[in-house]
Amino acid sequence: ISMNKKKTVLLIDGENILHQSFHRFEKLKSTDGKSSGAIFGFFKSLHMYLTRFEPDEVYISFDNGHSPIRMKLLPNYKGHRKNISVDYESLQSQKAIIMKMLGMLRINYIFDKNNNTVYEGDDFLAYLAIKKFQSEKVILISSDKDFNQLLNKNLRVYNPRKDEMIRVENCKDLFGYHAHETVEYLAIVGDTSDDIPGFPGIGPVKARKILDDGRIEKFIAQSKNKEYLQIWKRNEQLIDLFWFVRHNPLEKLPLKSKKKFKYDKFKKVCIEYSLSSFLTDQFIQPFKELHHE
Repeated sequence: ISMNKKKTVLLIDGENILHQSFHRFEKLKSTDGKSSGAIFGFFKSLHMYLTRFEPDEVYISFDNGHSPIRMKLLPNYKGHRKNISVDYESLQSQKAIIMKMLGMLRINYIFDKNNNTVYEGDDFLAYLAIKKFQSEKVILISSDKDFNQLLNKNLRVYNPRKDEMIRVENCKDLFGYHAHETVEYLAIVGDTSDDIPGFPGIGPVKARKILDDGRIEKFIAQSKNKEYLQIWKRNEQLIDLFWFVRHNPLEKLPLKSKKKFKYDKFKKVCIEYSLSSFLTDQFIQPFKELHHE
């Protein structure tokens, strides 16, 4: 056996899984009425990823507000997220419990609690993919299209909503653009999930044509619309993760990494939130196996 077999690293968009779980199991409560759907869904998903992908290492990132850099570029960045009719308190309290439980199970997570950085959860994942694990086998779990720009021969993106594995080879078939065109394409058509408006009057078909004709700069230079250049410069900075990581060096990754497996504490939380299905050997085994060094 070759000694330098590539490690499999899972990079998980925790915020993405959290919101998905929260909506999917909204009605779930503990016996004494505490909301537990987000916690239940989150760990159910996490268990599935561990058994399915059998990673050597796992990193889960969470948001703490929006990046001040992006807010300055676009004040309404991710604006609609504030208006969604969500029981925000319940979501935040369950998120805090999830992070505690991750610690008990020794799962690495990243949360910039005191906003010491200008990074959002996505940027931390990009940082790890670009700077730390570029030569390992990486599976990034998120339904966020922005991550397509990170695809390469070592990195795949798994979209949990569609149960779909996105590779550098099938990206264009699935989305209509190659991995290396992600930033340009999304900058032109806009990204509704982040409230980033694109070029006015240009949809997917025209965007595809612009990219087929050469680069976006060429189109802007030939265009009569003066607005396009400003929109492109702004959107590139909002969407381009390579640009972001390069221009905002991290002094320290706000990584929470625990060494001890605290099963008794974990068990207590599970009982408190009526999550008895998490107390089976079958559930706990993949978590135990993770730290085998």
